[in-house]
Amino acid sequence: MVSMNAKRFLRRLSLLLVALTSLGLFASVRASIAYGSINNFDTVNDTGHVCHGFEIEDCRSTDITYIYDYNHDGAPRLEQDDTDPAHPKCRIRWESKKNADGSWAAYTAIPSGPINPTDGHQFTNPNVNFGGEHFGVGFRLAVGAIRYNWLIDNGSGALVVAHLAKENLRTRWRPEQRSGGGSRRSA
Repeated sequence: MVSMNAKRFLRRLSLLLVALTSLGLFASVRASIAYGSINNFDTVNDTGHVCHGFEIEDCRSTDITYIYDYNHDGAPRLEQDDTDPAHPKCRIRWESKKNADGSWAAYTAIPSGPINPTDGHQFTNPNVNFGGEHFGVGFRLAVGAIRYNWLIDNGSGALVVAHLAKENLRTRWRPEQRSGGGSRRSA
């Protein structure tokens, strides 16, 4: 039997959810599209901007076993941040190089329409550019939550995280238990 306090809490929670939904606050946060696991995934550029890079953050560089680097932006740069000893983290950052004239040498296009999950196999070919990329990072240990961000030009030639009005473009991978033991990462 549900207690009176629990009923009151559920009623208030329901009213709050209705209020937030009617204000459009839930519509303001969404996950970016990714197919696969952190070890091997395709992701769609759903920022509405041409992107010139990509980053994965909140991992430990000492746990990385490999990094996929055959995409438009080439090999990534690793940045280790040990300023918080309780939470050391690493950022893996793929960035387009610049041409001699200062323009970007590589980009990830804005998709012209929906991209089916199996179309993402084309993302492994840097000669094809229709709105997504293939990435992957291997880890020797379970890494917990990992976030990724697309990078866009801020208008002055610097790359910044692609934050759109009312959008959060982060996906988190969490361990998912498989039958027979072990775990895998899923978006």
